[in-house]
Amino acid sequence: MEYNREISVSYGKIKFGTAGKQSLVGIKEFYPTYPKNAETWKTYTEDWAKKEWKHKSPKIVTLNQIHGDLIHQVSKNTFAEDGKSNFIWEGDGLYTELQNQLLVVRTADCVPVFLYSNKQPFVAMIHSGWKGTNLGITERMIERAIEIGYTQGDLYMEIGPYIQGSDYEVGIDVANFFSELGEEVCCPKGNEKFLLDVGLAIEKRVKEKFPSLGGIKNSHKNVYKSPLYFSHRAKEEGRNLNFILWES
Repeated sequence: MEYNREISVSYGKIKFGTAGKQSLVGIKEFYPTYPKNAETWKTYTEDWAKKEWKHKSPKIVTLNQIHGDLIHQVSKNTFAEDGKSNFIWEGDGLYTELQNQLLVVRTADCVPVFLYSNKQPFVAMIHSGWKGTNLGITERMIERAIEIGYTQGDLYMEIGPYIQGSDYEVGIDVANFFSELGEEVCCPKGNEKFLLDVGLAIEKRVKEKFPSLGGIKNSHKNVYKSPLYFSHRAKEEGRNLNFILWES
């Protein structure tokens, strides 16, 4: 796995990370072209997961991602209520208090945010581009966790691979949403162009709103410059699969 983390917590073990080009090469023969819709991305993700978890069978939950701030809870009734296993929510965030649920979002420059509790069962997976970041999807997920009983100190956040600010140029229309965070996040380049670090924007906003959070890490891995990951700005069609799982 290109980015692979395993955390021991009071209730067992959490795995999370990012599968990039090397991890996904094994299913390339079944997908001569990359999926074009959420349904095919789901089957693509399921085929990848079968290879990664050969002796286990986590339930896989993906999204029809819309660059917004909609989040969904994966509960015992999630699939029973819908009555079909191919159900796909529209949104950009997933969370669960259940074991053996593989929550997956796709990225190709945007920021994957992993969130978990170290005291009680809770894991969350977020896809946050500049639009979702501006809408505060990560803050909304943390607020949801607090609403259902977790404290700030119980919650830990990690930011996975994404395009770093040195390579993510935006116009003044986007920069206006982030300029108040300082030039470290949104740096003027001239001619109404700016370099925007979306991951750092998430990090700074979360620290400001939730100063007592248990911990925050930023991998600072640049998908644009690394041969290990897919990058939309590098004109690649593939997507990185970002996942989190309370395994045991």
